[in-house]
Amino acid sequence: MKAFVTGASGFLGHAVCAELGSRGHEVSVLVRRPGSEPEGTDAVHGDLSDAATLTSAFEQIRPDCVIHLAAEIATQRNAGKIDEVNVEGTRRLLSACTSVGGMRFMFISTVVTGDAGGDVLDETSTLPVETAYGRSKQEGEQLVRESRLPSIIIRPSHVYGPGGWYAEEIVKRLRQPGRMVVLGRGHNWWDVVRVEDVATACVTAAERAPDGALYHVVDDRPIRYYEFVALTAQALGVGPPRHVPIWLARLVAGGDPVRAVTRSARSSNARIKSELDWEPRYPAAQEGVPDAVARLAA
Repeated sequence: MKAFVTGASGFLGHAVCAELGSRGHEVSVLVRRPGSEPEGTDAVHGDLSDAATLTSAFEQIRPDCVIHLAAEIATQRNAGKIDEVNVEGTRRLLSACTSVGGMRFMFISTVVTGDAGGDVLDETSTLPVETAYGRSKQEGEQLVRESRLPSIIIRPSHVYGPGGWYAEEIVKRLRQPGRMVVLGRGHNWWDVVRVEDVATACVTAAERAPDGALYHVVDDRPIRYYEFVALTAQALGVGPPRHVPIWLARLVAGGDPVRAVTRSARSSNARIKSELDWEPRYPAAQEGVPDAVARLAA
């Protein structure tokens, strides 16, 4: 399979490209900075604002599948940037795919769109949408469906592992004097998944999923947010996190980033297990967190 990956230089992008390469697929990637492409991939220099470059790349490469990972993430406070990348960038990419033709489109969305009140979310659930990031991903999904391209939508939960936001927002802060704070009591449910498990889900779906498939990708056991952070602190050998009132966090960080952290939801991975025989390598945070911390230390 010839795969074309956007967002390849990011946390999840590196994992997806590594998984594609390990299975013998040819991988081309869209990168803004020369040299930022993952090892073993062919770089196309450009970004989602350049429709002409996208179309030219597809005409030359003729990929079998486009895996669209590039996105502004939930901690971005500028709603305009979120919309430009996550919605308009997706629109341009879909347009380029449609004009060239002959490829499937995989859109990496999210289940982290708003507070579900602790409910279990599956592919038939109506997702609560409360943040600019969540709205952008739902709009992206709608654009994919309207394009009528052969497509697959993957909705990971909170993706963690040895790098990315987990290393910067949790591990790094826990190591600092005063330690990281948890917003409120931290008893909200968190559905989490290791980055490598999202990568195997993406590549397996690209290889075998039927057109129009939608999958939630999450580990087997949800965890309370405080427990997730405390588990990381324990693996680091530092003291447990402190608490801070939610109202104070909103003043400092903004409403949407706080909503993403305090959201309470669980998710089901039953469909992707049943249809694609996918199994997480790290079925619970109790296994995945200590391993991620050890890999960061190494």
